Order: sequence, then C-alpha cells, then structure tokens
Amino acid sequence: MDFGDPFDLAQAAIPRVSDIASRLGVENKRSICGRLGGELLILANSLDCRDSDQEECMRLRIWKLLRDVERICTWPQKSEEYRYLSLLAIAEAAPKSTSYYQAESKIRQGLEAFTSESHILVEKFISHIRRFITHKGAGKSKALQQDTVPTRTTPADYPKDVNILLYSVLHEHTCCNCIDKEARKDLRRHRARLLLKSTRCPAEDGHIHFDMLFSSAPSCSLSRLVYWQDMQLLVPSKKIEKKRARFTDDNDGTPQRPSRKFLKQAARGMFCKLISLKVDSRLCLTIEDRELRQLEDLKPLEQILEHDSSVSLANVLESYHLTAKMKVTLAYILARSIWQFYDSSWMNTKWTGESIQFMRECRPDVDGGQGNLYAWKPYFSVRFGEVDSEFVEFSDADKFHRYPRVLALGIMLVEIGIGSPLRKREEGFAKMNDDWVLATMHSEHEEPWPDFDYSKYRTAVKNCLDRNIFVSAPFIPGQKRKEYQESLEQRRRILYDRVVFPLEELFHGTGWADELTTMGPMKSASRPPPEAPVLEPSQPTTSKGRTALDSQKKSKRWLSQVDTVSTELFHSTGVQNISPVRVKVAILDTGYDDDAPFFHSRRSRLSGWKDWVDASDEPQDSNGHGTHVVSLVMRTAPQALVYVARVAKDTKHLLEASENIAKVLNPLNKGTVLLTELQAVGWACTEWGADIISLSFGYAQEVLSISRAIRRAVNDRDDSILFFAAAANFGANEKEMFPARHESVISIRGTNTDGAFEDFNPPRNLDEGTVYGTLGLDVPSAWLRDHPEVMHKSGTSVATPIAAGMAAMLLGYVNGKSHKSTYQDVKRKLRTRRGMLAMFKSIAAPTMNEGYFYVAPWSLAGISDEVRWDKIVAAMSDVP
Repeated sequence: MDFGDPFDLAQAAIPRVSDIASRLGVENKRSICGRLGGELLILANSLDCRDSDQEECMRLRIWKLLRDVERICTWPQKSEEYRYLSLLAIAEAAPKSTSYYQAESKIRQGLEAFTSESHILVEKFISHIRRFITHKGAGKSKALQQDTVPTRTTPADYPKDVNILLYSVLHEHTCCNCIDKEARKDLRRHRARLLLKSTRCPAEDGHIHFDMLFSSAPSCSLSRLVYWQDMQLLVPSKKIEKKRARFTDDNDGTPQRPSRKFLKQAARGMFCKLISLKVDSRLCLTIEDRELRQLEDLKPLEQILEHDSSVSLANVLESYHLTAKMKVTLAYILARSIWQFYDSSWMNTKWTGESIQFMRECRPDVDGGQGNLYAWKPYFSVRFGEVDSEFVEFSDADKFHRYPRVLALGIMLVEIGIGSPLRKREEGFAKMNDDWVLATMHSEHEEPWPDFDYSKYRTAVKNCLDRNIFVSAPFIPGQKRKEYQESLEQRRRILYDRVVFPLEELFHGTGWADELTTMGPMKSASRPPPEAPVLEPSQPTTSKGRTALDSQKKSKRWLSQVDTVSTELFHSTGVQNISPVRVKVAILDTGYDDDAPFFHSRRSRLSGWKDWVDASDEPQDSNGHGTHVVSLVMRTAPQALVYVARVAKDTKHLLEASENIAKVLNPLNKGTVLLTELQAVGWACTEWGADIISLSFGYAQEVLSISRAIRRAVNDRDDSILFFAAAANFGANEKEMFPARHESVISIRGTNTDGAFEDFNPPRNLDEGTVYGTLGLDVPSAWLRDHPEVMHKSGTSVATPIAAGMAAMLLGYVNGKSHKSTYQDVKRKLRTRRGMLAMFKSIAAPTMNEGYFYVAPWSLAGISDEVRWDKIVAAMSDVP
C-alpha cells in the first residue's frame, strides 16, 4: 500500500499502535500503557473527523506527529528522520500475518521501554498529543472558539482532600442525638441535601464554599413538617500544615484561618440543636483541625424555602415540563457533579432519579399554593455513613455495564432527555441490566427525542452507556494503590472528556450558561386540549378517578416497557449473525404522513405503499388516524417491515371503503400474463406477502366482500396469516363490530395500563370463551407534520395496532430461532390465529372479569432465553 500522504499513514498506523498499547496495559497491569493507548485512540479519531478548514493547519504539523509516534515505537533507539519504518511496517501488514506480528513485537518492545523510562516523559508525550488535537481546529474563527465553546483543558477541580475532609467531618458531627439511641444507626441522622452547581465555587480566603441543607427532623421521622436549615460550609483548599514557628510576615499561600474571636466551636453531639434553632438565617461553619466552627455573625438566607419534603427528579419528570434549556442545564450540572465527586465518599450511595432532589422556594407574589422548583438547583440527598454495595466504582458482578456510577449518570441523562423516568422494577443487578438495556434502546434510536434534538447531548449519553468507556484505563483487580490511583484519575479524565465536556460545550455554546440565574421555575405539565374522535363519533373517555394527565404518563411508561421487552428479545435472537426473515405487517387505514418527525429515521422500514383513494404514488394522510396507527405498529415491533394501504380519506369514509378494502376487479389481459388486481386485503396478502394485517375500523353489519377476501387470504396461505381488528368503541350499547367478529380475525379490546378493560369496549358475546385486550387508553403516538408532538388517543382502534405489533415481535423472535429442533413446528403454529391466541393467553394476565385476558409481554422479559423458548413451545403444544 502506498502511503505517500502522511494523513493516510497516520490514519492506518496510529489506531494499531493504540491497540498494542492498550493490550500491553491490560496484560502487564500497567495503567500508564492503557492511558497512552486511549490518548492515541482519541488522536486517531480526531484525524478521521478533520474537515477542509482544519486540514491545511494539520498538514503543517502531521510530520512532527508521525516523528513523535515513531520515536516511542522504537524507544530507546533514535529513528531515522522522516522514515517512520515501524509505522509503515504495522500499517502495511495484514492483520494476523507474520509481518504484522513481527512489526507488533518491535513496537511492543519500544512502548514497554518508553513507558518504563519515566512517567514525566510519558506525560510530556501525551501533552503533545493533546495539543495536536486541541489545535487541529485552529483554522476556525478564534472568536467562535473563545466566545461560545470552552477549550478542553484540565477542568477546575476541587483538591481531593477537600471532598474527603468535608464528608468525613460531617459524618462525624451529624449523628443525631435527639432520638432513641437504640434506633438503627442509619436512621440516627438528619436529612441532608448538597446543592450541586454548574461551576466550582472560587476559593475565598483559602476556603472553598459548599451549600447544604439539613432538616430539623431525623431520617426516621414520618412527619412532612420539616424545617430546613440553610448552611454554608467553608473547607480549607489546602492541607493545614502541622503547627510550626512562623514569622508575622510569613505568607506561603496556606489558607488563613478565620480569627478565633469570630468563631465558636460546634461541639460534637450538638449538631441537632444547631440545626433546630430556626433562626431564619444562614449558618456559616468552617472546618478547622477536623472540627466544625460557627461564625458568630449570621448571614441572610439566600433562598426562602418551603419547609416541606423535597421533590425527587423522578417525580419532577412525571409532573413537570422541562424546556430544552432546563434539560441541558440540569444534565450538565449532574454530569459535572458526578465527575467532581467520582472518587469520593459522596458516591457511597446511589445517584439516581430518587436521590436527586429539588426544594420548593416560596413565591412572594402568591399566597398559598406550592412553591417554585428550579432546574438549575438540584440537590443530592446525602446519607452519611451508608455504603451501597451496588454503587462501587467497579463491579465484577453479573452486569452489562461494569461501572455503576457512570451507568447511573447515563440513565439520568436519558430520563432527562426523554422527559420521563425509566420503568421501575425490582432492585439489584437485574434492574441495573434492565435499565441499561432500556436506556441504550433510547440512546441508539436514530429518531430525535421530542423537542430535544442535540447531537452533543446524545453523544454524551451514548458514551455514558458505552460498556467500554474505560477500555483504555480499565479497573484491574489487584493493582497496587499507586497504580490504582493513576488509573482512577485517568478514568475521571475520560469521563470528563467523553461525557462532561460535550455537555459543557452545549451548555456554553447555546449561551444558556449566561442565563443560569435568570432561568424561570419549572412549570407543571398542562392538561392537553380535548381530542377528536378516534374512530367513531363518540370519544372514549378515561375511567373515573383518573386524570387524563396521569393516564397519559402511565401509557407513555407502558410503551417504554414494551420497548425494553422488544430490545431484549431482539438481542437474544442472534440476528446479528443469522439475519432472520423480518416480519411483514400491512396496515389498512387513512394512510400516513411521511413528513411527520416520527418517520424521518424509520423510512427504511416502510416497505410498501398503495393508495386506493387517490392513486397517489406518494404517502399521504389528511386525517391523522392512519399516521397514529402506523407509528404504533412501528413502535411496538421495531424490527418489522411495514406496508400501508390507504383505503379512506378519514375515519368517516372508512365506513364507505369496503370496495377499496376487498373488491376484486376484473382480470386484465396484459400480454401473456393474466393479472388479477386485488384491492387492499388481497394486495397485502399476495403482492406484499404480509404476515399480519391490521384493521383499525369496523362495521355494524357483515360486509360480504371483506369476508370473502379474508377467507381467500387465509385459504391461500394455509392459515398462515394473521388478521387483527378493532372490537368497537360504543360500550355496552353496541355489539362487537365486523370484521372483528369474523371467525378468522383476532378481535382486540382496549385496557388501561393496569389491564382493566375500559367502558368503551363492547360486551363479550355469549358464545365467546375468552376475549383479549391490551393498552387502548390515552396512548401517545405520532400525528400529522403540523403537530410535531405526540397525540394521545383512546379506543379499540388504538389497541389493535399495539396487539398486531406484539404479534410481530413474537414472530420475529421465533424467526431468529431456526437452530432450535422445534423451530419449524412452533413457527407454523404461531403464524395461525389459533396459535397466536394460545400465545396471547400464555403471556396474558387474568382480570377481575372471567374470560377477559389482558395481553402484555412482561412475562417474556427478565428470564433466560431457554426458559423463554420453553414457554413458547409449551403454549404451542395444544395447537394442532
């Protein structure tokens, strides 16, 4: 291979040198090698991401870069100027070839010698690499770089001793003496909140300021009447040296101790009394000789709080609307704080949506009512003395992501981005694995998050959830303390570079950092306006005792749970290796609007379009009903191929669309080929080869042409095609509609998120043994392009595409099991109406009403793949 261009040589050789250095670090348990490999990998990525504006500037320095990398690969020998023999050898060799191993062996020797020489020498080389990366964009406007984007330099960090000292002193002083000493130790504490900030507080008089709140009520108190004492803590920024003789003009930068006449000691055991004084002022305490001392002069309160329980981040996301500015600000503060305290005792307990809290601030302009919550003022709920074994820096337990603290941050970033907490499940490693799967699913989806599409934010999230984020500086069991501390610092640096810094760029680049203290309070999520009918003139309503907002949020979480299950099934099919046949779902409705944001990243899955109304070659939907239905199928079955037939302009015309749905036209003789052009049902069956056909409409009376079309499709496919149809939306006033009551169709009713069948469902026919339903209440899904947010709809016509999507999910899972001995039998049975109903019954939960089954895929999640397959085989055992 000709490497006449130095860029080509650098791009080919440096990633391989990076890999050699990283493996060398793992094999020899030398973190400095792993760190070197990581820096080289970042360098290689920066070369790949250059643009035309940067290339001229980089070309002036690429030769020096190659010379430096060649130098460390041949250390301690001096390489010939501009020859780069080692880099050429490793770049030109084919992987796993003899020449590759020979080149690798020589480079390994050089890297081992170089990293053994001196840590200072290695740090100097790394600093050269970083300067190259930092300066590669020098061709851009300096004003733009300086005014809008922070430079990636070593961030302002608290001295490690500061974090340790503050935590340990408070741990010693805050044990509660105002309750029974026989109480559990973890309950003999007062609730504490640490204010998290977007910047490091500048040191004043050699001290760093921390803001905290302490409750007058201990942790074991059930009372909601809590007095929160505002407190400022001053921590020496440098270690106080042991007492020694000093001259009066001696000034070496050591923090000056406040004069003792302004201090009084906060004796141990008196902390309860101190925070219960209710002085309506800010208490200021400093740490001196590991003791707390109180400044006698009180300061005015900086914020007037409501003396009530705080509000968790999880509750905020459920009940409040956060603007994009608020989300970015909050995310950056949390990321920076976790990085700041990453290796300290402040991380002994979990940082989650429950431990991040917000305090209500009194509203001076309003009498009564709840106080304001501010996104830029998050607090961490501190539990001094507790240690959570699941929140250690590294876990070798059965986890997908081995760094729980980084994973916790990634999950919170996802929750903030999507505006909703992830589903709640049992505690423990299983929950952490489930959360990682669900968060990763949200992260990897290419479509933008609603009203929050920022590439830097998604980059930070993706890096947080990356299981290999610390591959260049991994935790290595058995390391000596010094090496462990070095690798830990490198992990913190990686966390900053890959997670905190992208958010910092976004936070400052948008100008929102300058608007921090003027940012208004979070607003309660408002109740949406009344919606148009889903299918019939009368609109289904929510059940008594349930607000529309609560129901909508529950439905959103329900769909997120389905996302998790589908992701788990997808990853367990082995599709990456065997590429199973994808399930085809056809939808007959009012069409779909392909300019709706939902479809932008999913167009590759929209595999067929046919317009029986206007014969349009381009997808269209003037009503929105079809768009809502199509997007629900695509959401519930994310691996399926979707085909759409437009059979009516709107829901009213669906009642007149029987000819478009089923009529067979006269044969047309075109040359030697005799073609029979079928309308929608026939077309979906024969031309598209649909496995599933979804019909979110119905008629009071049987339509013979549709009956014949369904029977013909079932006969032609030897029963291996599934039809789903909406039961009805008129409640007990009307019987089940057609085609839902057709013997070859699966009729679907609607439930709430708890599985209760809603009042809009028709009564069960006397000759029906069982009926099936799934979520059909306040379901969010896409709408027309002029309505970028989701639309919430209710009814059996909404439940039908969800059921069809779940069926597609199940078929897709089975398609990936061709290596199973029972595969052919299970596949044949599951593709029939009888087989799918047996599967639905197997995963459904019985309800309070006999014969009513609530279909949800929860029982297929969180179990081994063998158990899951056995469950499906058992369900098919009684199907002929």
